[in-house]
Amino acid sequence: MNKKLLYLGIDIGGAHIKIVGLDQFKNICLIKYRKCYLWEDPKKLKQEINFINSLSNNKNIFCGITMTAELCDIFPDRLTGAKVIISHCKKIKFNTFLYSYSEKIFEKFQSRNLSNLISMNWHSIGRYLAKFVNNAIVIDFGSTSTDFICIKNGKIMNKAFNDFTRLLNGEMLYTGLIRTPIFAIKKNIKYKSKNISIIPEYFSNTSDIYRINKKIKKEFDIDDETDFSDKNIIGSYKRIARSFGMDYHSSDKLFIKKLSENIMNEQLNMILKNTKKLLSKYNMNKKSNIILSGIGQEVLKELFNIKKIKLLENYFKSKNPLNKKLATYHAPAACIAGLLAEIIE
Repeated sequence: MNKKLLYLGIDIGGAHIKIVGLDQFKNICLIKYRKCYLWEDPKKLKQEINFINSLSNNKNIFCGITMTAELCDIFPDRLTGAKVIISHCKKIKFNTFLYSYSEKIFEKFQSRNLSNLISMNWHSIGRYLAKFVNNAIVIDFGSTSTDFICIKNGKIMNKAFNDFTRLLNGEMLYTGLIRTPIFAIKKNIKYKSKNISIIPEYFSNTSDIYRINKKIKKEFDIDDETDFSDKNIIGSYKRIARSFGMDYHSSDKLFIKKLSENIMNEQLNMILKNTKKLLSKYNMNKKSNIILSGIGQEVLKELFNIKKIKLLENYFKSKNPLNKKLATYHAPAACIAGLLAEIIE
């Protein structure tokens, strides 16, 4: 039980539930990252609701929810998915609201315009930060996708409000630190003047790439492996080798490591190039702040050799400095909690 808890921000994804809580002084006091594969069974959300209800006995807590799990292919369409998720969320015992990109910011469960509510977790980051920064691109590098939120003159510049148009406009890349198949990054990799093909089968993913390069924090490495085996570096080498049509042998270790580094660099350069395109598209100064968040932010920080880089932790409060940092890994949940606290106050 967390007796200090007063505001909760919850981001319900198809693979994970992210929860960030604030106390009455808007200090971050709770952070949870939980695996929950809703595409296997939407009823798994019931367990998470029970967990959320167990966080406090205080029914006067205010809770804000955003979601992307409606995209799961277990649902016939996104609106049906949203309705199923909302029906489960109605069992949260706290004062609960749904995040909306409309002027209201938060809506009650009886909202009839679900398109204002679904896949808006990225928007909450922009809306929260627009109060603090005039010009910035926020890059939220998560387990599955990378969101780009463009803020100019204190306003969100993004033109797209669903995944199709966001992908079309370059405001989202469906590439992440953990769950992206490596063949989705590149069809082949150059190595010593040779083009080495990647088999388009789900043999390995980016978690394997970043694991052997020691870029994943253990607390975020919670997803199933492609072969459902144990998490270890040798297992990652084996899965990557399989993606190149090889069996793993220790003598191939350096070769596979080099290939994985090339794949990693391809993904990160894709994010860097997209950032530059958006700066140009919205006529933003090249010296605009770059604000990083998400579980892959440290990897991006190494890539972006720009003095204006900032981390989202600069915009959160906590008596424990570590909590400010941890909350940035789950930025939408933290920003939802922050927005809710501002409105209720």
